[in-house]
Amino acid sequence: QLIPLACARYPHVHFIVGGDGPKKLLLEEMREKHQLHERVELLGSVPHAQVRNVLVRGHIFLNCSLTESFCIAILEAACC
Repeated sequence: QLIPLACARYPHVHFIVGGDGPKKLLLEEMREKHQLHERVELLGSVPHAQVRNVLVRGHIFLNCSLTESFCIAILEAACC
């Protein structure tokens, strides 16, 4: 619900979403329902060699995992 609200309020915001987790289908449906194909990029699984290239494209890293006790993704983002 946050993504459509942020896109409506901030016209220059874009989202880059990496991963193939259980919420991917919901993200695809949300993007379709709100016509956000130009503002929400769903990358799917990102090969380890490409992670840095994805991370440096963004300004804010948001980790949504509730199951990773020691999240390497946060360390990778902090290094970029």
